[in-house]
Amino acid sequence: MIYLDHHAAAPTPDVVRRAMEEASTVAWANPSSPHAAGRASRQLLEAAREDVANAIGAATADVVLTGGGTEACNLGIRGLAAGRARVVTSEVEHPAVARSVRRLGSEGREVIALSVVEGRPPSPEELAAHLRRNTLVAVQWVNHETGTMFPVHEYAQACREHQACFFVDATQALGKVPVDVEALGADAVAIAAQKIGGPAGAGACWVRRGLHLEPVLEGGSQERGRRPGTPDTQSMVGFGAACRLTGDRLAQQPRLTELRDHVEAKLTELGGVRNAGAPRIGTVSNVSFRGWEGPLLVAALDLEGVCVASGAACSSGLQEPSAVIRAMYPDEQWRAGSAVRISLGIETTALDIEMASQAFRRVLARSGA
Repeated sequence: MIYLDHHAAAPTPDVVRRAMEEASTVAWANPSSPHAAGRASRQLLEAAREDVANAIGAATADVVLTGGGTEACNLGIRGLAAGRARVVTSEVEHPAVARSVRRLGSEGREVIALSVVEGRPPSPEELAAHLRRNTLVAVQWVNHETGTMFPVHEYAQACREHQACFFVDATQALGKVPVDVEALGADAVAIAAQKIGGPAGAGACWVRRGLHLEPVLEGGSQERGRRPGTPDTQSMVGFGAACRLTGDRLAQQPRLTELRDHVEAKLTELGGVRNAGAPRIGTVSNVSFRGWEGPLLVAALDLEGVCVASGAACSSGLQEPSAVIRAMYPDEQWRAGSAVRISLGIETTALDIEMASQAFRRVLARSGA
């Protein structure tokens, strides 16, 4: 099997698996319990929180552990929305952001979705034109389907100048670009474990100290009252172990960019059309093939032993054209229906890319119509 769907989930490194296995004898206990078993679990949980905080340049007290990246996005957006009458976002956000914003719109807030035609992120000036003191901005750092990088540092500056609140979805950024939340200047940042080789169901939302974060869930007072519910200590141990490896992932980015460029060249030779904005990270290529339906092409490649995607994994069951590509190319709707995402990770080799290219060649030789 050739796995090229790292933007959906990265394989679990042995060191992460071992850390979770070693924790299993203790992590079953409720870390909120005051007895010895609970304290042992709590110690593991707090060590994992420190690893997560170190990976993003944060203080441990400002890191809220969540049940995954989607919950982290919901918490960061909806938790900071109180008293904010306007929400500004983009048309190419992950559903965790887009649907959180949509919910705020249904509750009476004004929602402004900025266009990203041909993958060009809104400029800081375009964003600033919509900012008011009562505004919440919610955007991604790295697009999950195309790898396009948004100028989040410049957005943060614009938000500060207009006293607007700024949330960043960094789930696809961690491990691919350096993340320092304090230097970024955002008010809340969401990350997810499975994008960096940690377990699914573990995530975190960093919140700038002093900001009130309204809980999204109802329950106990865990996470300083910001996220109720008993945390999964074992998964958080895996998250922390994966965070300790983010430096290794960053060091691999130049090599992965070369591999991405190679497979992209091969696919364009086969008639593919690249869907991308600039600048972008080096771990993903998004290519459309006229005459094919993306899900059918993905299925045909799966039979060849190649794992790719036609959009965000959380939307795959809908069998609908990619909303991201549709927004990027409104006048070329065929691109959205035939898009395929090839995403690479530190395990990807040159041989993987060569064999995947050959599989694409065999599949595309068949009629896609």
